[in-house]
Amino acid sequence: MSAEALSKLSLGDTMVTTRAQAAARERTASLNTPNQSPQQSPLSSEAPSPTPSIIETTSGLKYNVSPFDDESRRRAKIGLMDDNDIKMKYCRESTDDRMKYTFYIDDDITVAMGGSYAVPKCSCGANEGGKACKHIFWMLDQLAHGAPPSVQSQTLQLAVDGSLVHTFEPSALIDKMGLESVANGLGWGLQYGQSPDIKDIEDEIAEMLSVFEPSNALPSESKDPSACPSERSRKFREFKDLFAAYATANLGMFIRLQAVIDSDFQVQVFFEKINDRIARAFRALDEYMAHGPTADAVTECYDIATCAGKLKGLVKAIDNYYHQQLESDNDPDTKDIAIRAAAALISILDGVASRNFDAYTNITWGGIPPANPTENNLFVNLIGEPTEDDGLFVLDTLKTLPHDDVLRNHMEILHHLDDKLEQQWPPLEYMNAFHAITQESRKRAASEAGGSSAKRPMQ
Repeated sequence: MSAEALSKLSLGDTMVTTRAQAAARERTASLNTPNQSPQQSPLSSEAPSPTPSIIETTSGLKYNVSPFDDESRRRAKIGLMDDNDIKMKYCRESTDDRMKYTFYIDDDITVAMGGSYAVPKCSCGANEGGKACKHIFWMLDQLAHGAPPSVQSQTLQLAVDGSLVHTFEPSALIDKMGLESVANGLGWGLQYGQSPDIKDIEDEIAEMLSVFEPSNALPSESKDPSACPSERSRKFREFKDLFAAYATANLGMFIRLQAVIDSDFQVQVFFEKINDRIARAFRALDEYMAHGPTADAVTECYDIATCAGKLKGLVKAIDNYYHQQLESDNDPDTKDIAIRAAAALISILDGVASRNFDAYTNITWGGIPPANPTENNLFVNLIGEPTEDDGLFVLDTLKTLPHDDVLRNHMEILHHLDDKLEQQWPPLEYMNAFHAITQESRKRAASEAGGSSAKRPMQ
């Protein structure tokens, strides 16, 4: 958002002058004209200042610093011009007696305003004695971009202690526009709540950067030190660790990364990887049956047991990811995650339901086919005769998802899958569990349809 766009979020043309504003103007006058008579010109007895009395910034804003002494003018000029090398890391707000705003600037400088501060306070220490430092003047210029156009077109007055820009208290400007709008408009990072600890930052950076992992590892895999399949992946981990070292020392960098790789994008990439692995697992099984275990060194090929293990792992990964996001502090769109999770689970179940046959029947590459159905039939392995510890394949995870938000989005394919499963004669327990899910969906759909109809008028 540009400075022009920020100004559209600005205050009205006027604000009531507060006692603090009046006091600030009195302080400015007393600091800069202590011995003047009412008839004296403020500048009549002073030597010309090396800093102009009107400072115009590259953005077009003009400031009147004529009441300032030479040192305050010099500070104002440094803070108001673009070549000052002052950069914002991030900002945050906290509730004191009133809202307090804290701004973290490069070189470990902190500017605070609002709350218990009558005037802005800078940690650099140069704003003692009722005179603002360059960092405070810089902050006032940034906030002035949110003033109304009718104000920006004027030559703006500044209080020498930084308590006013034109007739506005800087913290009052932020109160009116909201710190989030100010931060978005000026491209600043905004920290919500307490600062995270270093371990949490490192873990979240690993999650975010996993979207670029060269081997398409899932977030949990990219954090596993034992899983590093290639040189590219090892170099990626070195880069991730290097970035994390900088980001833990500069929270602003971490906040900016959160804005770039937001939770929606992370969810999108996660399920792209999951759906790709689902397709690869079934394709690798077909490849194995077509060409045998030694197809070639590049093509993936899985026998029944290997394919079943891959699919179980994917179901577990989906389940873990969904529940991890439910507990996340980053406010992800859990409804979208649940819908994507259900789609992936149904895709797995549909693929398994389509493979209820002896996969070795028509092989042409020789070898002795296994006689055990759990080794030659994917459906039997996962649904027909699962081990005692396996539970109900896919369904145990699917039934934990919210019915009203998810299953109605997949009603058509669930009904199609119902017919397909009935033809495969799965165990009664499995079919009953599936029907419990689909019947709950039908009940909710019917209830919603009935609730939306007009009620019969009372006689």
